[in-house]
Amino acid sequence: MILPKRVVIIGGTHGNEWTGIAIIKHYQDLLRNKFPELHIEFIFGNPEAYQTGKRYKDEDLNRASQFLNENRTTYEAQRAREIREIIQKESCIVIDLHTTTSHMGNTLIISQEVPENLSLSALVQNNSPTTKILLAPDPKRKYLVSQSNFGLMIEIGPIANNVITSNALEETLKLLVLTLSQINHFRPTLTEVEVFEEVQDVYYPQDHEGNITAYIHSEISGRDYAPLGKKFKAFMGFNGQEIDGNSDEIAYPIFINEAAYYPSKLAFTLCRKTIKKI
Repeated sequence: MILPKRVVIIGGTHGNEWTGIAIIKHYQDLLRNKFPELHIEFIFGNPEAYQTGKRYKDEDLNRASQFLNENRTTYEAQRAREIREIIQKESCIVIDLHTTTSHMGNTLIISQEVPENLSLSALVQNNSPTTKILLAPDPKRKYLVSQSNFGLMIEIGPIANNVITSNALEETLKLLVLTLSQINHFRPTLTEVEVFEEVQDVYYPQDHEGNITAYIHSEISGRDYAPLGKKFKAFMGFNGQEIDGNSDEIAYPIFINEAAYYPSKLAFTLCRKTIKKI
């Protein structure tokens, strides 16, 4: 396995996630000087959304790439085309920096399940044991990171939107430096890796008009990656009635109560924990 020495780092894919934007704005020289053997390029993903303090201007930039054959004319469609062109001009590995309002801790997200991405994530996790690895399959290549076969998203949480905190910034930098170090001296020595694999989205209960009628139950609120039985308390209705959730297997919820997902009524996603051979 060989990884390219060209690395494209994206911050601000979402305009209200300021941690990645801070890194793009203030840490380019530090990272280039620390890794002179790598050819590192930086992209400010969505400056228009940042100017208004919003996640996006017209549509989610991190979902726009799947629609590029439809001749969309939104600002994010234009940015997605520009970013894809930059990424695909030469072989590279993409690192996209994100934050979440959910209690996800430090997470590496793989969208393309290739041995290089699994191996890189395993090496990073081996040096950062509390970091989780999430497999989020992206066959439609909607994510920016999926515009290359090689890449990871770094996701840190919890943090509110439109703020910078010491923990989120320092943890993101730590994971980014560790990832770049492993790319720089890529030695795939591990044969397997533990991952959480997305299997089921769970949506908020709604009335006939589409209004949310419940909130996340206290038993799972803020407990991302905690194992759930096949039956669990998922929601508490505004009428005081508990609402159960069900799974065919032991499940692990992620992105619980993520603020950005309220418009789509997505409450959390269930994962299975599995071992992937590299």
